[in-house]
Amino acid sequence: MLSPNARALLGALLRDLPGDRYVLTLHTRHAMSTALDRRSEGFDVEHPEVVERLYTALSAEAPAAVIVRTFTDRLSHTLADGTAIPVKRVLGWRLGGGSITPVDEAEMFNAHCVDAASGEPTPPERGVEYTSAPGVELPAFEQP
Repeated sequence: MLSPNARALLGALLRDLPGDRYVLTLHTRHAMSTALDRRSEGFDVEHPEVVERLYTALSAEAPAAVIVRTFTDRLSHTLADGTAIPVKRVLGWRLGGGSITPVDEAEMFNAHCVDAASGEPTPPERGVEYTSAPGVELPAFEQP
């Protein structure tokens, strides 16, 4: 179960995103991910501890980032076994010091399509669109 503050942050982060299914990855010292399903009453969260860490990372001084993958209703390709693979949208934000800053499309592309060690370009993942993240209006959080 999510704390009220973590739930409010998740709602604000995903408010303007299309779709009902997401994969959220939080990058702090160690990356951690969770699947999310939008429901009429909120979200089903596979690993609530990831969203709680997201809320903690927002107020921390150490830099952090959150990447969200959304699944569209468009078809990217079909596997040999007939499995339809949807187009995924990938977007993200920088976190820290109480703020959340959208990452633009070019930065998202470079973060995922440039080899960190060599600086050489790598091919984009098939069926992935790297997009600019929307701004996020942070809610008023409950004081502990």
